[in-house]
Amino acid sequence: MNKQTETASAADLARFTHRVREALRSALETPRWSLDEAEKYMTDYADRRQAFEDVVQRLNVKVIQPRVVEVASYFSNASLIADEHPNRIECRFASCQRFPAKTNLEFSIEHDVRFEKIVIRVQTRMVPALVRFVEHDRFVVALDALADNEVVDWVEDRLLEFLDSYVRIDGGSDGFPEEPATDPVCGMRIRRTVAASDSYRGRLYYFCCESCRIKFNQDPSQYVPIDEV
Repeated sequence: MNKQTETASAADLARFTHRVREALRSALETPRWSLDEAEKYMTDYADRRQAFEDVVQRLNVKVIQPRVVEVASYFSNASLIADEHPNRIECRFASCQRFPAKTNLEFSIEHDVRFEKIVIRVQTRMVPALVRFVEHDRFVVALDALADNEVVDWVEDRLLEFLDSYVRIDGGSDGFPEEPATDPVCGMRIRRTVAASDSYRGRLYYFCCESCRIKFNQDPSQYVPIDEV
């Protein structure tokens, strides 16, 4: 390195050193919050966090899970995983002769640092990737401007988009007949598409009425065969 190059490098470093010092000085001069301002911020923060948790519960129970369950009900290789994380719903499609790829469809609800925005994500994984598909997408909206009907439209569009890709790996041509299910509480044979449903340990169960579903949730082990537990 010649003397001219060394001089240029030293000048560049000196300029950077000056910028670092200016950044630190500016940070130290930033006005600090008063105690009242800090307390108000933390109160607002706690309120927004609670509002977010309420939104997660509402959207999962009333919007996302029922629609994922509806899609899963047409596939005997589907298992719903909805109890591991309160802000996430996952549906796993096992690899089988008709659909020879292990596929996961996951919805999650997240937030920004200040709990001011809500982010709903969808992610699809397929191994092996036999067709092209949308791997991930997201819906972002201010928490105080959230409209459930917009979330409904977005979730339904993403599920239909997933179906369009997933059925392309179908190795059969038998269509999707409505396979009857058995209510584990009363033993009644019922149509899946009109039945109440719930998940237990990653498996979907269908019920002839709401009272049977409630009885099941009070003690699932009473109605689930030992080899399914």
